[in-house]
Amino acid sequence: MNLAGEYQGVLFDMDGVLLDTMGAHVEAWVAAGVELGLEIDEHEVYLREGEKGEVSARDFIKAAGLMGTKARMRALLEAKERRFAELARAPKLFPGAIEALSVCRERGLKIGLVTGTSRAEWQDIFPIELREYLDASVTGDEVLRGKPNPEPFLTSAMQLGLPPRRCVAVENAPFGIRSANAAGCFVVAVRSYLADEDLGQAAVLVDDLAAFVTLL
Repeated sequence: MNLAGEYQGVLFDMDGVLLDTMGAHVEAWVAAGVELGLEIDEHEVYLREGEKGEVSARDFIKAAGLMGTKARMRALLEAKERRFAELARAPKLFPGAIEALSVCRERGLKIGLVTGTSRAEWQDIFPIELREYLDASVTGDEVLRGKPNPEPFLTSAMQLGLPPRRCVAVENAPFGIRSANAAGCFVVAVRSYLADEDLGQAAVLVDDLAAFVTLL
């Protein structure tokens, strides 16, 4: 497979693809739930990766049998973001992250970032050494409808000046895969945390970013 010969852009998810941060997100959600008297399932957090935080907060509250009031949603989301800031001060890069971005650049591919994380959190945790590779970035608070809606990937492709069908999306979670598919991208899923049955809607599954590079 020669993706660089068929496509013009690559749209990377952040958490779980470039940065090994999902463990911190999961721990933060669970701890925030305990703080507010809610039980939040860890696997459900992984499945919902990429979703706008306020939507996750609403659904976690409803799953606990409580009314999803704005005040309760805000309290849960603020508690989660506070916990995450404490846990993700120095996020680890996945092996091969810099190489993947560098090879994309060498192949003449435009590079976008599509994340459900807010711009403020992105500013806090996204490594400076990776930012020089990006031609565009879309965060969760910059779209009206987050993943699994196609809007995040459509917005990123537009920022790159490319039709979505000319872009490869690199994802690792069901909502992101659905979002990219709906936008019309070719989707590669990395087996970061979830089993193949959770990633089955992707066109190609790879074990890691080194394997993705071989597709270029």
